[in-house]
Amino acid sequence: MNYQSILEAKIEQLEQRNRQLEAEVARLRVYKEYAYTDPLTEIPNRRFYFERLLQEVSRARRTNRPLTLALLDLDFFKQANDVAGHHGGDQVLKCFARLLRENLRQEDVVCRIGGDEFAIIFPETRANHATVFFDRVRGKVDQLRLSSGASRITISFSCGVAEFRPEYLPEDLIEDADHALYSAKARGRGRLVIAPSSAPLISRVVH
Repeated sequence: MNYQSILEAKIEQLEQRNRQLEAEVARLRVYKEYAYTDPLTEIPNRRFYFERLLQEVSRARRTNRPLTLALLDLDFFKQANDVAGHHGGDQVLKCFARLLRENLRQEDVVCRIGGDEFAIIFPETRANHATVFFDRVRGKVDQLRLSSGASRITISFSCGVAEFRPEYLPEDLIEDADHALYSAKARGRGRLVIAPSSAPLISRVVH
């Protein structure tokens, strides 16, 4: 075998190895997307939410830029399941997730973190500015006409919003948003509550 043949054989081996590596990268990408995606709504899941929130909190602290977290859930979702069955309930969740995703900015992140619970991370955004998004979404939710068989389904949502503070850890931001969501429900649901900027820390502070 001459030098040219040896070189061509070597190149072929390298190209074959490269194709194998590209195929492996593609498979790993699929596995990663599956691990971080909610299969029903096709938006990021709870695992992705926690990892992304940690990143955004770190970035907000480092750059001294605003960050807002919103926690929301559908009001009386169990009743929708009772009326329309689980298939109808699934359609409501898919429709609501799609509506949220379609009305967000590219840099915002919406995740499904529980049965009918969602979280939205708003980088570079003050809490009072994030409410503009929810006003828009609420108007579109009010226009929805959902049905399952002969059953009509009406949906609304409650939302708690909290803004990051430099001394916060991620769990502090989550606690503020969660308490605001609880307050929204206690006040009659179908509304949004912003956590007070003077709210006490629930867990720890960064010294």
